[in-house]
Amino acid sequence: MFMNLAAFQSATDQELIFQFQQIVDANAVSQNWVEMLYRPQTLMGHRNVEQFFKALNIQQKVDLDIKIFSQIENILQSLKPNRLSVNLMPISLLSPQFRDLLWQLIDYNIIDPKRICIEIVEIDSMPPLCSNAIKVLQHFKAKGGWLALDDFGSGFAHWELLQMGLINVIKVASQNLKHFEHNQFTHGLANFASSMNIQSVLEGVESKQDLVNGMNQGFDNFQGWYFDQATSL
Repeated sequence: MFMNLAAFQSATDQELIFQFQQIVDANAVSQNWVEMLYRPQTLMGHRNVEQFFKALNIQQKVDLDIKIFSQIENILQSLKPNRLSVNLMPISLLSPQFRDLLWQLIDYNIIDPKRICIEIVEIDSMPPLCSNAIKVLQHFKAKGGWLALDDFGSGFAHWELLQMGLINVIKVASQNLKHFEHNQFTHGLANFASSMNIQSVLEGVESKQDLVNGMNQGFDNFQGWYFDQATSL
């Protein structure tokens, strides 16, 4: 059930709250690559963050992404990461307002695409991309930006973006997969990324055993609270 407009505005009119997670390399060494995670101050009756996002209607999703992407400049200046990952709900790519914002951020040198990885969330379906949406993604990538498919294998896979050669990274959520240490599916996803010459990230690493299992399955990078605790901004 969609949340009402007043509730949404109450949450997003306040200063946006972010947490940050490191994405380490195959040796569990920091590469100063972090993901910024939006965390609403109140979930407005929803039990978790995922439910909160699912409850948004289309315009609310677009409005939230516009607010989040407008904060990227401040995050880059304060944290100074080598690369900053930011989630993008796929429906926003169909919004002229969002596309115009991203284009301006790039062309006015407000953000440096070489330091950004846009993560398109795979849990949401998306109609076929219009030509203008493809153009803005191509423009972002041509300027050195990375594009990732987040939660790959656990929702609606946007294969067309892979077929177009737009994707640099696939991210796999280990917590959504049972018997991870014996799971041929996750092993296959790591191999798939390698065969496509793109990076793989295993998310949800909460213990040393998660890390060892992921290393054994061939992932390139790892992310999770095992490596550090969240910081807020």
